[in-house]
Amino acid sequence: MAQVEDELVAAGAQIVWVLEDDPSFQDGTADSCTTVMDTLGAQDQGFCVGDGQTQPVPNTFDDSPFSVARGFDMIVPRSTMQVVWSSSHGTPTGNENLTGADVLAEVQTVVDGL
Repeated sequence: MAQVEDELVAAGAQIVWVLEDDPSFQDGTADSCTTVMDTLGAQDQGFCVGDGQTQPVPNTFDDSPFSVARGFDMIVPRSTMQVVWSSSHGTPTGNENLTGADVLAEVQTVVDGL
């Protein structure tokens, strides 16, 4: 996890981890996001957001079209704040389940095009 984070940051990305639900299926908080990311071996390379605390409407990510019973990755250039790429992962069928290297390649493509 740490190597992928380093590579994403080096490619020009800013990482934002969003925790929709914690391991107990409670709404994610910034604190529970940090705990989960620490457990997964993440470094302090990004921001942790708890979807249960999003404002002005909690559960914004969980209720989005990107998250239908799954996790997702997205790339949003700061210059436009528009989603230019997304991918889904998780156990439901139809998810891409990309690796960190695959996501890194997409980030590099987007950054190169800016």
